Amino acid sequence: MPDFRGEHLSVAKTFYQLNFYLRAVGLPFTVSDLYAAAYRERRGANYDDRWIQCLGENPDVTESLSEPFTTHTIVETLMRTGHEPVVRALMREVRRHGIGFTQAYMAGSPRSR
Repeated sequence: MPDFRGEHLSVAKTFYQLNFYLRAVGLPFTVSDLYAAAYRERRGANYDDRWIQCLGENPDVTESLSEPFTTHTIVETLMRTGHEPVVRALMREVRRHGIGFTQAYMAGSPRSR
């Protein structure tokens, strides 16, 4: 199991959250697809995405689904950590598939009686 710490843990959590989001809304691509589109050609023989397949093995990463996250926080973290190529790949796929989305986050609602 990869050892994620600090900013690496932040990126791992963000990729895990993004993959959850993509699956939840039934999109036809995964984080692995986006990562490959962003880095495979650029890194050539040094390209390796096996660590993405191991994200679910780390409890610190899997517990990130219980943390609040939105598409905004996902993109913000990817940009802050230097993964702008993944954000660009995500936006290309969104446009290519004609996907529309809106930002919504609800922290809770009082019950009415």
